[in-house]
Amino acid sequence: MTTQDYYNRDAARELLDSLAVGPLVVQGPMGSLLIDEAGTADVPSAFWNIAEPQTLARMHALYQMAGADVLVTNTFQASAPCLKRDGILQDYRSVNRAGADCALTCSRITGVPAKLVLGSVGPCGIAWEEAQEGKKTESPEYERARKAYFDQATILLESGVAGVLLETFCSLHDLEPAVAGSVEAAHGMPVLASFAIDDAYRLLGDAASIERACEFARDLGVRAVGVNCCSVQAATQAVPRMVGAVDLPVMVRPNAGAPAMDEGGCPHWEEDVEGVARASTRWVGDGARLVGTCCGFTPVATCAISGALQG
Repeated sequence: MTTQDYYNRDAARELLDSLAVGPLVVQGPMGSLLIDEAGTADVPSAFWNIAEPQTLARMHALYQMAGADVLVTNTFQASAPCLKRDGILQDYRSVNRAGADCALTCSRITGVPAKLVLGSVGPCGIAWEEAQEGKKTESPEYERARKAYFDQATILLESGVAGVLLETFCSLHDLEPAVAGSVEAAHGMPVLASFAIDDAYRLLGDAASIERACEFARDLGVRAVGVNCCSVQAATQAVPRMVGAVDLPVMVRPNAGAPAMDEGGCPHWEEDVEGVARASTRWVGDGARLVGTCCGFTPVATCAISGALQG
């Protein structure tokens, strides 16, 4: 049997069918919830997959009970280069497999059938430059980055996720090897891409317009596009721009703004639950198919969004 024989293609079909009609509510962040755990602000998020999987399963269960239709693995910074940077000694395979298991098995806590699960993949941190114009594979750094994404996407898909979510990408340059590696690993499974933008609807790294970013991602082969870790206002204005730019499902997951630091140096967010719930109805009205929240929001916001979308 080949690697792709283990992929959950039934879940992938369900995900794509559901995105086509929408809306789906996606769970909120894991990292900012983990930071709120006492004395853990300096613990890399991915380490929890190995050290405290029961805590992660409980958090996924909270989001599920709050109304999330789609769960997202705690693997945003779990590529091999990121784990090395953060001093996590465990192999990327075990860290990503554990992260997927926490989301896939949280139904044991809730007693509710398992939801759709996306495997989160963030920027791997490898900088690359083209060796020659149009010949990216001649750059050793490009190949290292592409392989890091390929490896992480492969283990997440082997673990049973319905698709790969490339999230918080700040430039088209960084997205390119991520999509190349993930699409190669996917063998037809869905790859989704989400960008971090400013309040002028431009990518934080290279200032590309959100329309250009969506077109670029579509041409590389992704199956849905979106924005995350931006302001609610930027998200609201970006949705119709994305819907008008490409014929793909659109995702939107803003953050709760900049955190305040307490006396111990730990960040804390003020989430506007009512505001994001109101905004979610506008996103869906403008054509978004997957809606949720990013850093600083909690399952309370997920519950409010779910309630707002149910009328």
